[in-house]
Amino acid sequence: MTYYYYLASDIKLPSGIYSKSGFINLNGSKIALDQTLDLTESDEKVDGFDYPVQIEIVYGLCDPETLEAYDDFGLPLLHKYILDVCSYYKTCTIQIAHILNTHRHPLKIVERRKLLLNQLSNPKQLALHHGELLTIKKIPEF
Repeated sequence: MTYYYYLASDIKLPSGIYSKSGFINLNGSKIALDQTLDLTESDEKVDGFDYPVQIEIVYGLCDPETLEAYDDFGLPLLHKYILDVCSYYKTCTIQIAHILNTHRHPLKIVERRKLLLNQLSNPKQLALHHGELLTIKKIPEF
């Protein structure tokens, strides 16, 4: 049993090793991957998403009960990733869920929250309880 963060979207989400300076191109190199986020491609089926799951982050980013971050870089990197990806689009939607994958029970959403991208000001807003889905929408500003 492992907790995952799953990301789905109406746009193509890039995958790979993400750091505070952006994606790392390993090209077969062996480097220290401390303070990075491993955004792995996924096609996991999760009931409750409005869009196909594209990315998974194994082990999640925070405790699903207390919402305490596991480290000091995971949530800030996810926050930066979302802002970076959305910056290329006039409108888009990204959905994030924190789910326990047991391979014995179907994956499902039990709680939903919504947020506009311009309201996403703190990485701690991405700390999710088990089964919680956060929908982030970018809409044009007038």
